[in-house]
Amino acid sequence: MFGYLQPFRDELKMKDNTLYKSVYCGLCRSLRRDYGIKSSLTLSYDCTVLAMLYLSLHDTPCNVTKGRCTVNPLKKCMLCSCDGEALSFSGAVSVIMSWHKLKDTMNDSGFIKKAAAAVLRVFLKGNYRRARKKYPLIDEYTSEMMEQQNDAERNGAGIDRAADPTAKLISRLCESFSPDAAEKKTLAVFGYYVGRWIYLMDACDDLEKDIRKKNFNPFIAKHGEDIRETMKYCNEVLNMTAAQLIMAYELLELHRFKAILDNIIYNGIPMQQKKLIRDRYDKRNKHRDYYPALDNSE
Repeated sequence: MFGYLQPFRDELKMKDNTLYKSVYCGLCRSLRRDYGIKSSLTLSYDCTVLAMLYLSLHDTPCNVTKGRCTVNPLKKCMLCSCDGEALSFSGAVSVIMSWHKLKDTMNDSGFIKKAAAAVLRVFLKGNYRRARKKYPLIDEYTSEMMEQQNDAERNGAGIDRAADPTAKLISRLCESFSPDAAEKKTLAVFGYYVGRWIYLMDACDDLEKDIRKKNFNPFIAKHGEDIRETMKYCNEVLNMTAAQLIMAYELLELHRFKAILDNIIYNGIPMQQKKLIRDRYDKRNKHRDYYPALDNSE
């Protein structure tokens, strides 16, 4: 996935930060156990949030213990382990989505990135096959998403259609976390807007590159190559999407990790937007407290 779902650590208590890192490291350990050490390359913040959301909706036992880092055995860390499917499911999502993302990179990038993606794809082929065998529906949903995404881009789709495949994929993944019909509906809505937000953040992140290379980007159609106006528009669309996912999130009944998930939803999401818009597109005014790209003064 893309790595945009992160906590705002300045507002996170030390104990919650330690707990968050234990889930991140626990997911890494789970990936290594299920698919081998190579699969650690697919680890992402987004899949860590999926694992925490899954665990927060269930009462399955979890333990946090001291251990050694999977990648650097000299480094000590805290590791979260649990019964049930949370870490295994999220690890499979990480592997399968990384595999399909590499295929997309091979189709859309220049020679160097295409070659690197091809090498990594060969490197992760066995991991992908094991994940697909264990969770065939994740692979089916992801394959369908990639096909719809490519079709939308070929046809120069608008923002809603372009973001819809990723939004539907995350919606399907989230709704599978609960057997309760009412909760499934809430999770589906929450997942849809999370997926939409992630896609739009990635499109916003790639805006300058896509303008320069004449690549598809759903934000370009409205304001063309006017970066300032386009970024204002990006921010408006992202804010509306974030508002929808927050409304759905507030309907969920969470049993654990609530302080961390609250931080990610209420602090991490706006700070990721602010960081992207301020630091990437308005560095000259980065001392301002709010989105400088929204300032109408010249």
